[in-house]
Amino acid sequence: MTTFNLKGINMELKDAAALFLKAKTTENNAKEKRLQAEKDLLRVFGKIPLDGTTTKATDGYKISVTGKLTRNLDFPAYKACDLPENIQFVEMVPRINMKRLKAVEMVDPVLVASLVTVKPAKTAIKVEEVK
Repeated sequence: MTTFNLKGINMELKDAAALFLKAKTTENNAKEKRLQAEKDLLRVFGKIPLDGTTTKATDGYKISVTGKLTRNLDFPAYKACDLPENIQFVEMVPRINMKRLKAVEMVDPVLVASLVTVKPAKTAIKVEEVK
C-alpha cells in the first residue's frame, strides 16, 4: 500500500489514480463543450478567411478568426528545380535523430554533453482502470 500526504490528507495511490481519472473525465467533457462552442461560433461568424485573420466586434466581445492552410513540400521536386538562392523558399532546420544521438552518447558522452543541452520535459501519466 503506497500512501502520500496531499494538503494534509493521507491518500493511497489508488485514490490518487481515481482522482486523476475523474479530473481527466471532467477535462475531456469541458473540451467537448469548448469544441462544440467553437463550431457554433464559426457557424454564426460569417465568412471565414481561407488564409488570414478576420475580426468582428459585438456587444462586449472582439472575435478574431484565423483561417490556416497546411502546405506540404514535394522535396525531391523542389530540389530537382535547383532554384537560384534568391528564390529558394525552404529552410533546412536541424533536428536531432534520437537513435543516432543515443548511439553516439554511448561511445562519447562528453562530446554529446558539449553539444546538446538536456532539460526535463513534462512527465507523462497514463492511468487505466483494471477490472
